[in-house]
Amino acid sequence: MATVEAHQQCSVYMEQLLGRTVRYQKHKPGSNLSVERLPEGTFQIESVHRFGNRVVLNDGIIVMENAPTVMERGGRIALLFATGEELYFVAE
Repeated sequence: MATVEAHQQCSVYMEQLLGRTVRYQKHKPGSNLSVERLPEGTFQIESVHRFGNRVVLNDGIIVMENAPTVMERGGRIALLFATGEELYFVAE
C-alpha cells in the first residue's frame, strides 16, 4: 500500500473503472469487503451500484461496505478503504 500511496498519480472515482478489464491481484481482508464471488482470471467491470454507503460491483461479485479511495499507477489499480482493507487489480 505504501508504494501505491507514495507514487500515486491521482485518485479516481469507482465509476471511472467502468468498462475496464482487470485481473485480481491480491487483497487485505476484513469484515467490510467481500470478494468470495470474484472470478478467476480477467473480468470486465460492467456495473457500479451504490446503495447508501454500500458499493456493489458487477451485481455482487465484489461488495464493499463503503466507497474506497481508488488509485491507479502503472497498470495497477488499488482500492483503499478507511477500515484498512485493500483490494488490488492489474489492468489488462
